[in-house]
Amino acid sequence: MAGTAWFAPTVFAALVVTWHVGRPEMWHDELVTVDVATRSTGQILRLLEKVDAVHGAYYLFMHAWTTLVGAGPAAVRLPSALAMTAATACVALAGQRLFGRTAGVAAGFLFALVPTVTRFGQEARSYALVVLGAALATLLLLRALERPRLGRWAVYTLAVAALGVLNVVSLTLLLGHGAAVLIHWWRQRSRWLLVRFALAAAAGVALALPVVLRGMRQAGRQISWIPDSPPWTVWEQTFGSPQVAAAVTALAGLGLLANLRGRAGVVPRAVTAAVVAALPVPVILVASTGDINYFFSKYLLFLLPAWAVLAGAGIGALRRVPLVAAALVLVAALAVPGQQALRAEFSHSWYTYPQARAFQPLAYSEAARLVAADYQPGDGMVAGGPWWWMHGPGVRYYLPKDVTLRNVFEAQSAADRGELFGADCPEPARCLRDEPRIWVVLAEVTDAPLTGLPRKQSAALTERYDVVRVEHPRRMTVALLQRRP
Repeated sequence: MAGTAWFAPTVFAALVVTWHVGRPEMWHDELVTVDVATRSTGQILRLLEKVDAVHGAYYLFMHAWTTLVGAGPAAVRLPSALAMTAATACVALAGQRLFGRTAGVAAGFLFALVPTVTRFGQEARSYALVVLGAALATLLLLRALERPRLGRWAVYTLAVAALGVLNVVSLTLLLGHGAAVLIHWWRQRSRWLLVRFALAAAAGVALALPVVLRGMRQAGRQISWIPDSPPWTVWEQTFGSPQVAAAVTALAGLGLLANLRGRAGVVPRAVTAAVVAALPVPVILVASTGDINYFFSKYLLFLLPAWAVLAGAGIGALRRVPLVAAALVLVAALAVPGQQALRAEFSHSWYTYPQARAFQPLAYSEAARLVAADYQPGDGMVAGGPWWWMHGPGVRYYLPKDVTLRNVFEAQSAADRGELFGADCPEPARCLRDEPRIWVVLAEVTDAPLTGLPRKQSAALTERYDVVRVEHPRRMTVALLQRRP
């Protein structure tokens, strides 16, 4: 049966991805998602004019989602978990179509075992949806090549459009798809095949083009910070494990070589899988030689389905069930360190794993517990330091609903100004309303909390308030200020 290859891997993926989905601490990017998704539709659209247009479709989807199910950690991560689960089914079905049932089952399990599949299947960002889009687009292309009906090409067009809307870099997958179509055409010599693919791909890109163009104009602000890293280092980060990266790459090579020596009809399928998996890699590397680096682990996740399919073919080449099972168990064992690291409490801020952290995580929930334990109605709050740490929104996110803190120095909220951050009062002293107490939250550890604020804000607080308590949750400072009589 056509459906048998996908069932077991998909059930396994659902269990793996949803296990403790709400446990890891929310981190900067996820807090941005929640902050934007809980704005009004008009406020979201105003933001997209300035920044984050490439995340616009995801934000609008999450706006509807959070309206229905809420914005708790598990709730906002569930769409990503469902996307990775569905992507597993697509991987298994694509593997079965190309190399048979055993290879399809192996491909599905391999994909679900990759640590970053779990990691980004539990993150409130759009990357899991991009992976699903890539897996689905490839599966739909294979279906269209089998029976090139208009409806199948139309659905493929929509999948391509979704890819472009969610992640511009993932459109390089079309290069592999185009090569696969040429291979299929070489065997059948049907001129209409090339025309249909070209029209479908072009229509998909055209639908995504407004987002792509706006995203390219905003790229300097959004991703100019991405550092250059050695390609293999990025490859390890893409899999979330050096062992799994090496194993999947080796198995993919085995899958290609084993099938190149197989029956005549299998060889084109092996080459098809190889070009879809590999062709985008050098293209992205070349495109990253300019001012902006696109060869970044999170942007390469869309390649995982194709590599899992080819690696599944490598395991499928073992043929005997005990050998296939042993190979999967070995990969599972290799994945354990990565799975453990990327499921830990503060794992979501470790996007550079297995290399050293780019920065230390912040304990927003612990800071919120300190504030909530001694909260009094009328308290205010000041969040000092760079906004991108999201420590102000992070603490507010974890506070109980009955704890409300006015941001005493905020003249205009991020939502009202159509930005990712709010605007501070030019004259802080005038913005104070004689709050009896003010909580100061900093994304640094210091025993002199007022020195972590801008000079005018520090002066206004020093004139009227005393610091009565300073505590240090992980990598943060929470201080309580009391107004003088």
